[in-house]
Amino acid sequence: MFTQLRVALIRRFAKKRLGKEIAPLATLATHPGVIIPYANFGLALDKTTLVPAKLKVLGQIRAAKLVECPV
Repeated sequence: MFTQLRVALIRRFAKKRLGKEIAPLATLATHPGVIIPYANFGLALDKTTLVPAKLKVLGQIRAAKLVECPV
C-alpha cells in the first residue's frame, strides 16, 4: 500500500547520505520487492555492534574492489 512512499524515502535518505543518487539505486527503485528488503538489510548492518565499524568499512572496500567498482 505504501510501497511507492517507502521507495521514495529510501531514495531520499540514500541521496542525503551519499550526496547524490547512484545508478544502482535508481535501477533498484524500479523493483520495490528488491529495494525494500535491501534497504532493511543495510539498516540492520549499520546498527549491529557485533563487528567494529572500521572492520565493516574494510569489508565494504574489499567487496567493491572484488567487483571492480569504479568509485
